[in-house]
Amino acid sequence: MSDAHTPRRRIWQEALILAFVLGEVLLAVIANMADPEPSTPLWRFGLVIALGVALLARHRHWRWLLPVILVLNAAGMSISVLVFATYFYATWARSRGHVAAIGILAALSGASPVPIFTRGDMIGPLSTLAVTVLVVAVTLATGMYTSTHRALMSELRQRAEEAQTGRAAAEEAARRAERTHIAREMHDIVAHKISLVAMHAGALEVNPNLDREQVQASAGLIRETATTALNELREVLGVLRSDTDEKAPLAPQPTWDDVRRLVVTSQEAGLSVDLFDFIDDPVPDSLARTAYRVVQEGLTNIHKHALHTKARVALIGEPGTDLVIEVSNVLPKGFTTTLPGARMGLSGIETRVTHAGGTITSGPTDDGRFEVKAVIPWPTTT
Repeated sequence: MSDAHTPRRRIWQEALILAFVLGEVLLAVIANMADPEPSTPLWRFGLVIALGVALLARHRHWRWLLPVILVLNAAGMSISVLVFATYFYATWARSRGHVAAIGILAALSGASPVPIFTRGDMIGPLSTLAVTVLVVAVTLATGMYTSTHRALMSELRQRAEEAQTGRAAAEEAARRAERTHIAREMHDIVAHKISLVAMHAGALEVNPNLDREQVQASAGLIRETATTALNELREVLGVLRSDTDEKAPLAPQPTWDDVRRLVVTSQEAGLSVDLFDFIDDPVPDSLARTAYRVVQEGLTNIHKHALHTKARVALIGEPGTDLVIEVSNVLPKGFTTTLPGARMGLSGIETRVTHAGGTITSGPTDDGRFEVKAVIPWPTTT
């Protein structure tokens, strides 16, 4: 039986047991020597001391050792040995039947007519039995209370540890979710704008014969796009530095007009992209934000991986049905299905669309195009 006490406390407990047993034996020896006719043989004193020492081995062998100690204690009748053996068994036993059995055994062994501290003829057998039963009952009750208290404290500690572990896991999950949220917003903000800047700069690089007005126009677009990206990044960093616990958007939230403006901006940057807009009804802001990210990611990947191909954006739907968003382009020569640098953004919009209750697919089509298609429920406004 393992002990939950610290080593120092356990040492003090063992010393206390020996002190009680030896103290009882010493008092009994003194009383026996003061009696003109000693009634207790010396071997009984030695037996009680041996039983007290045997109690020190109770931790590993308590199931059989403590009952044996109680049986042998009937020959010496030490109150200390009786109380300690009964208490420890009641503390560690898990079965009430075993506790009741040890109580009966303790009462029978304690009713022995040969106690070491009193002469057998000083009190009657019935009185001895009554006192012993009372002592055993109090000892059993104390042991069972200690057992229940320890079990309760152990359960409370376990619950506290589980709660702490669960709280730590929840905090870690929240941190991971927030990091993912920040990374997705940063990608949405930076990738599209930087791809436009790169495309404008590339146009200047490959067209050295542009006149001054064309160069100024392209430089202005680069400056405007870079400034917009920097402003949005500053707003993101401002939210990250904020001490408020309220979860605010990390950047200005787009509207449905911004979805159309994405296509116009890409056209101005030199991308050959057509817009097929069949939306006549007002689009809810939450749905518009999701659509914006889908179109933005699709055009960003076209900018990065299929700049000189023909592209198109189709927007179809009405309230009460689905909003269908298709962004596709003709597959460039040497196309492979693994697009370096595209998976983070696609993963981000997959999360957004799924969270909105929709579905999204991406990949090559039978007519030689690469298509990103999202289908999102469009609830009817009330």
